[in-house]
Amino acid sequence: MLKYLLQDLHRYKKKSRNILSTFFFIPGCRYMFTFRACQFFSKYNPLGILFRIWNKRMQVKYGFQFLHTCKIGSGLFMAHYGNIVINTNSQLGNNCNIAQGVTIGNTKRGRKKGNPIIGNRVWIGTNAVIVGNIKIGDDVLIAPLSYINFDVPSNAVVAGNPAVIINYNGSSGYVENLA
Repeated sequence: MLKYLLQDLHRYKKKSRNILSTFFFIPGCRYMFTFRACQFFSKYNPLGILFRIWNKRMQVKYGFQFLHTCKIGSGLFMAHYGNIVINTNSQLGNNCNIAQGVTIGNTKRGRKKGNPIIGNRVWIGTNAVIVGNIKIGDDVLIAPLSYINFDVPSNAVVAGNPAVIINYNGSSGYVENLA
């Protein structure tokens, strides 16, 4: 748990801020702390119960709608809070950036029935929707207002509704401050 917490904190820490001010003044950092603590402590542990209550309060306050049962790699960075929805069975890799309004969900029928698997160092723009049993490769940039329901290869830049691959410049330059 400590490894994940330190990598999450590193993604939020700016050069002008110390660790305490980063924790107290950045909601995404505080939420990820409660998220990791809920994953670490069992639901029968008194600390686990307290962290689950704190986590639920932060979900309501900031609009982060994903449970501690999600598989999220280290270094998740949410620059803005508000209406970030991640399905419980979805998977995110390490050092991903998620903007406000993003939905990562499942589909319950059709040939893409299931949940997305998102690779490492993926940048997901504002109001993007990623649904279905799809795989997003590493170093992918998903532009704002995109609807993704197909497999995306590594280093691709996708945009549009429905999304199309624009080029293969990837997310380098967008995903910064890596641990």
